[in-house]
Amino acid sequence: MSFLSLSPDSAKISSEISEDPQSLWQDAWHRLKANRLAMFGLGFFLFISILSYLGPLFYAHSPEEISLSLGATNPLSKATLVEVRFDEEKQTPDEVITLQEFIDVYAEDPETDVANLSVNPTTELMGIYFSKIERFHFLGTDNKGRDLLARIMQGGSISLGVGFLATLVSLLIGVAYGAIAGYVGGKVDSFLMRIVDILYALPFLIFVILLMVAFEGFEHQILLIFVAIGAVEWLTMARIVRGQVVNLKNMEFVEAAKATGVKTIAIIARHLAPNILGPVIVYATLLIPAVMLLESTLSFLGLGVQAPNASWGTMIKEGAERMQAYPWLLIIPAGFFSLTLFAMNFLGDGLRDALDVKTAKD
Repeated sequence: MSFLSLSPDSAKISSEISEDPQSLWQDAWHRLKANRLAMFGLGFFLFISILSYLGPLFYAHSPEEISLSLGATNPLSKATLVEVRFDEEKQTPDEVITLQEFIDVYAEDPETDVANLSVNPTTELMGIYFSKIERFHFLGTDNKGRDLLARIMQGGSISLGVGFLATLVSLLIGVAYGAIAGYVGGKVDSFLMRIVDILYALPFLIFVILLMVAFEGFEHQILLIFVAIGAVEWLTMARIVRGQVVNLKNMEFVEAAKATGVKTIAIIARHLAPNILGPVIVYATLLIPAVMLLESTLSFLGLGVQAPNASWGTMIKEGAERMQAYPWLLIIPAGFFSLTLFAMNFLGDGLRDALDVKTAKD
């Protein structure tokens, strides 16, 4: 009896053939995992999203809690404060002041009163009840005594929210608009693309200023930002989708769908849209940081998020005004913002390489 023996090369080929076939998305995921910068971007993006939206649920400090006399404190510092109560039974203080303000305003004998305040849970002076507390601020406080990390979380939730929602709006409008223009073609395509050219020619900042002036006093200013950004950011997406659809609409699977009587809307939604999903996803990941940068620019100019709310743009503006005295008020929010932009761009570049069919074949 004779046995067949396989050479090492034929054994390798046999093992490759026996492997389970992978879909395009599985292959793209493996290629993405091999890109370290893209995985760093994905990891940091998930971290900053969890910190911004879930962090406030577990963090002790509130972004609106103000102690005007406290001023800015360094990161990793502990602030000594005094709770002022006009009723000993009240659970919430009427006011929170610094220890120095307690000495300057309320203490009759500073040494004795401060000693009593440190020893006793509650000290009564002139019918007012005082309690000494110490609060640790991981990133310090701003010039109004507000916890900087709590403000970072609030600013991140607003900046990321604007980025996500404005990107989603631009995707919905841009994909539908570009797909219709590219598939129908002819005069309809020319007319729709001329509208895009006209909107591109409008000066964006003047449009935003007019919008803010027209709706001055409007309670929900954040909605105006969505309208302003959404009015222009879908234009590039429409052009990208239109170009992709023009290349795909004469392919065999589209001709087969036409021959079987499939309606135009169904062809666009079921056959064309899934085949342009790769470029759309890549552009979306690159559009989110662009929208965040645009929102921060508007907030820096005073046209975006209004007090008492804060975005990273408003925090950078406030930090820039006091950077000589308190440089961390600028460095910390600018650092979070820059790292988030870097992470999203790394992720977008990684997705572009992973979903590129020509690169995947090499």
